[in-house]
Amino acid sequence: MKELTDNQDFKFYSYTSLWYDDLFEDIREAKKYVFIESFRIANDLVGKQLCDVLLDAHAKGVKVKVLVDWWGTGLRNPYLNKLSESGVEIRYFKKIIISALLFTNNHCRDHRKIVAIDDKIAYIGSANITQYSTQWRESILRLQGNVATVFKKIFNDNFKIYNKDFSRPWIHKAFHRTILFDNLFFIREVPSVFSQRIKKNYLKLLKKAKESIIIETPYFLPGYRINKELFNAVKRGIDVTIIVPQNSDIKTIDLIRRDILKRLNKVGVKVLLYMHNNLHAKLLSIDNQTFSISSANIDQRSFRYMFEIALIGENPNINTLINAHITATKSMCQPFDKNSWRPNNLFQRILSLILLPFSNLF
Repeated sequence: MKELTDNQDFKFYSYTSLWYDDLFEDIREAKKYVFIESFRIANDLVGKQLCDVLLDAHAKGVKVKVLVDWWGTGLRNPYLNKLSESGVEIRYFKKIIISALLFTNNHCRDHRKIVAIDDKIAYIGSANITQYSTQWRESILRLQGNVATVFKKIFNDNFKIYNKDFSRPWIHKAFHRTILFDNLFFIREVPSVFSQRIKKNYLKLLKKAKESIIIETPYFLPGYRINKELFNAVKRGIDVTIIVPQNSDIKTIDLIRRDILKRLNKVGVKVLLYMHNNLHAKLLSIDNQTFSISSANIDQRSFRYMFEIALIGENPNINTLINAHITATKSMCQPFDKNSWRPNNLFQRILSLILLPFSNLF
């Protein structure tokens, strides 16, 4: 459980219980600003602890802004309400709306998880701010230095459009610009049937792989094109590994993905099942050289409907941290075995076939 790797100006956290300690301390040390964007800040002990340190920072004159998703967080969080009453600017991203496209529009959520502090410190990764997920295996990166200014820009852009119609051309034009910082690429995803920039960048990386592909994700419903590139990679002799939880927190996805995992395993993809609680990390590693750490799952819901963020790059220090995390994750996995995999009963089989065409909505 106590797993934290430190390497120069980067730290990687596999569990939020360790991340919260550093995050709260960084907020206490803030002098200018603290900007937090999260899909969910829970109404629980961890949510209270966060809001308490933010309240103290605000009282010291630090500019505090919080952007949370309306669906993911909800409006009944007394700790966020207390922050708002004290003068902290809190915005809720896109309320549920009633329209002819009720289901589609309301899936366009802000799923990003970033923090920016004082142009010096930033966080990006998979974790929400909740107590119930402290036992989950996550992927969170702390970056120190002027790269934090990029996170400030990303946050401020999102903060401006929290209640806007995201189909407006100026929003798409701004968000379709890749932000470059040294060998780091920041990809901002906005809902789109055709664009899906994170997915397109992942496809490019899969095609360029020469030795290995490792995907670590809680929800694996990749769609035709990513499946095809994984098949092609195996044919080229690439070592392809998919790491997913044996049981995620969304049982419907576990049901749908079974046939997908069986087909991948049959053609030579190594499928590993994480056996300890839930795996919620969202990582991609190519040839142990190129990485992606993001808020996006490998599923059509993230690629098509969600506001997501991905950091893609080739920094050797970050790679060392990610590879250490992946190695440790593998040690807590068991290989997928089609012969011992529990067969679906008839009802599950029928339900899986019915739900598969709607997998982009889960």
